[in-house]
Amino acid sequence: MVKISNKVLLAGGLATAIGLTACGKYEDGPNFSLLTKKQRLTGDWEVEKLMDGGVNLISNGMDVEMEFDKDGDFEISSSFTYTDNYGYTYSNSSSFKGEWEFSSDKEEIELDFDDGSYQEIEITRLTNKELEGELSEQNMNKIFPNAASKITSSAPGATNRFEAEKK
Repeated sequence: MVKISNKVLLAGGLATAIGLTACGKYEDGPNFSLLTKKQRLTGDWEVEKLMDGGVNLISNGMDVEMEFDKDGDFEISSSFTYTDNYGYTYSNSSSFKGEWEFSSDKEEIELDFDDGSYQEIEITRLTNKELEGELSEQNMNKIFPNAASKITSSAPGATNRFEAEKK
């Protein structure tokens, strides 16, 4: 009887290990979480990196915040300040609102903007404290419009990456 229970225990442990390694939905993880994807996404996020051709636009005077509410509303706010070589300072800010939902496979965040436009963010990492994703240049120009004036190196169809931390 003891031999049978050891085999059952070993088989159960093996099935659990295989199941846990298969839980990873996103390219950069996590492999397992007790929180739902919706619970991990909802909240206020501050974008720490917004990469364009190896250049972090956030470190160049840009600020981006994203808020995803559990009722499906979102707001993305961005601003930047730039001082040119002559000492003139330029600044701009924008804010967009709408409704969000996950795609059917939960690998993208679908954004329906109040102005009627639609964009997607491909999720590469989603934990309770970290959100990372990829955007096409077209999506980046809509979602982060203040970045559009700073984008200099993306080729048409290029993918831009961002990393955000929960506030």
